[in-house]
Amino acid sequence: MGSYNSLNARLTELTTQLSKKDTEVDQQLDEIMEASFDDLDSEIEATDKDLRDGLRQRVEAVKKGIKDRKDELRQKVRTTREDRAGKEAELALDRMQEDLSKGDLDSAHIQRWVASQWLKASK
Repeated sequence: MGSYNSLNARLTELTTQLSKKDTEVDQQLDEIMEASFDDLDSEIEATDKDLRDGLRQRVEAVKKGIKDRKDELRQKVRTTREDRAGKEAELALDRMQEDLSKGDLDSAHIQRWVASQWLKASK
C-alpha cells in the first residue's frame, strides 16, 4: 500500500490522462459530427437540386405538351376551315354553273363573288 502522497500523485496523473483522453474524444466527436453535418448538408443540397431539376423538367414537359396540343388544335382548325372553305367554294361554283345554264347572270355573278371569297379564305 502506498502512502497518501504517492496515491494522490497517481490520482493527479491519472486525472490528467483522463482529461487528455476526454479532450481527444471530444475532438473526435466534434470532427465526426462536423463531417456528418457536412455530408448531411451535401445530401440536402443534392436532393434540393434533384427536386428543382425534376420540377423544371416536368414544367418544361407540361409547357411542351400544351404548346404541341395548341399547335395540333390550330392545325385542325386550319384544316377544317380550309376544307369548309373549299366545300363552300365548290358549292358556289356549282350554283354559278347552274345559274349560267339558266341564263341568270345576276345570280351567276353573286355566286362567282361567293366562290371567290371562299377561295380566299381557303388559302
